[in-house]
Amino acid sequence: MNLSEYGGSSEIKFSEFMKILYDKEAPSEQELTIGRVTKIEDHGIYVMLEEYNKEAYIPLKELSTRFIKHPRELVKLNQRVIVKIYRIQRGGLIINASMKRVLPGERQKKLQEWRKLRKSLLMFSQLAERLNMPLEKVIRDIGRQMVNYYDTPYDAFEAVVRWGEDVLKDMDLPEDYIPHIVEVAKNNIRLREVVLKRYLIISSLAPDAIIRIKKALKEGRDIAPDKIEVKYISSPRYLVRVKGYDWKEAVKLFDKFFAKVKSVILKGNKYPSEVSYEEIEEKRKTKRARAG
Repeated sequence: MNLSEYGGSSEIKFSEFMKILYDKEAPSEQELTIGRVTKIEDHGIYVMLEEYNKEAYIPLKELSTRFIKHPRELVKLNQRVIVKIYRIQRGGLIINASMKRVLPGERQKKLQEWRKLRKSLLMFSQLAERLNMPLEKVIRDIGRQMVNYYDTPYDAFEAVVRWGEDVLKDMDLPEDYIPHIVEVAKNNIRLREVVLKRYLIISSLAPDAIIRIKKALKEGRDIAPDKIEVKYISSPRYLVRVKGYDWKEAVKLFDKFFAKVKSVILKGNKYPSEVSYEEIEEKRKTKRARAG
């Protein structure tokens, strides 16, 4: 697999970044890592482990599950490959790795992690510039704290975009860092939103029904005013649009909205009243079924 297009750039080497972030200088046996092909021999290849700046050897038999006569049938110089460390000898001076032992699912997961880490380093570079701090200090003070809570710093940046700055407050980061982290996260990460649409149906014979409905809808929207929209269609129907970064989140937010609206409408209300909702897609399917 050629990973050259994900090179990236920063003020420090990637291996140094990894050392500062995770306080780890060498790989462990069974660990997945990224290697760049530096030498091709008849009997195998040598790769530079980019996360550790250490050389590893991959024997010919460990290159592929299929039979190959020469490594050049599979790889070329400077190609980046995902490998699994299977033997470490002489205190780490000799490292044996394998491409054959990497499972498809592991390969994809490692590739995703590596991309996130490269992007994390670039975002830390931007953050260091904004804070007017050395990059190493930003990685130590902010990055290390992030990986105490998330797999990679990128996951923490993404959580900021998804959930807001409270994510950072939970990490006990200095208050003056937070606005800058939020800005860098939003400038670099774009999450695709989904929109859940449902019809909200409200009916009530209470003398103050109009006031109750307005109050209920306002308090419902106030739960997340930037993500909940309500549009009047015709009595007793309202169109509710709820935004989220996935369907589970959108449904959960709608449930909170619906519970608040229902509570306001029915609290202390002795008159016949009803609050319900309809799935728009289900309604359309029903109409199509009747037409058929």
